[in-house]
Amino acid sequence: MASEVVPVGIAQEAVAIALERSREALATGLVELQARRDVVHPELHGLPVGVPAGGWSLLVRVSGLGLDGKTASERRLKHAVCATVMNKWGEEHGKPYIRYVFLYEPVSRLQGSGAKVRKALDVQWTGPLA
Repeated sequence: MASEVVPVGIAQEAVAIALERSREALATGLVELQARRDVVHPELHGLPVGVPAGGWSLLVRVSGLGLDGKTASERRLKHAVCATVMNKWGEEHGKPYIRYVFLYEPVSRLQGSGAKVRKALDVQWTGPLA
């Protein structure tokens, strides 16, 4: 018997192994993402950001700094700080924000990122949380 995509017998063992190993990989990945978040959030202390419970990015509400997302993103690029403009996410949930992605950045590279972000946004440094 076969499904429309893959013969069941051939795929069954591979799927079982993938499911078993995904728990290990998921746990390791979660620890790494939390470590990155735990560096990024204090770096951005004093800026209008939320603390994500999970994930690989966070939103900075630049409207609280008198900017829109497009302007803030352009400023950041001039200072080699990558941020995604959120205009396509709508008026309420997009334009007031930029997204700061830390998925592939090692913790060592994220350390000190707050100073770069503040310089790009022309915001006074308040220092990381203690």
